[in-house]
Amino acid sequence: MKADKNDHVSPLRLNILRAYYALIAFGTSAVFWPDLLHHTHDWGIRNGAQYSLLGALAPLALVGLRHPLKMLPIILYEFLWKALWFIFVVAPLYASDRMTDIVWSNVVACGVAIVLTPIVMPWRFFWQNYVSAPAETWRSRAA
Repeated sequence: MKADKNDHVSPLRLNILRAYYALIAFGTSAVFWPDLLHHTHDWGIRNGAQYSLLGALAPLALVGLRHPLKMLPIILYEFLWKALWFIFVVAPLYASDRMTDIVWSNVVACGVAIVLTPIVMPWRFFWQNYVSAPAETWRSRAA
């Protein structure tokens, strides 16, 4: 996938994407990497998997600094997991009046991505290159 003149992704938009990747890399590194590096032995599979999965976003987001358009699925993933968290975790807690200070602080932190992602995402480019573009072949073609 290579941006060409028909894609119309401006240099300003590319730099905004780079700033967003930097925010994702910094945020996930600050939140998840300290616990990944210094967890206790009773941490368990659930915490280990969750922190590993989300901690992996940091190095992938760093790749987005160099290739902002190729790494757009990372931004979409960041948006989707937070949207799902809002729908399936926060909404029921809020509806049952069981919100805690920790949940509220996460709502604020995750809310930033929920608000910014639709603004910074070059939706037309994403649609043209990831949704409506021809799929890659499933098997090799005979000569």
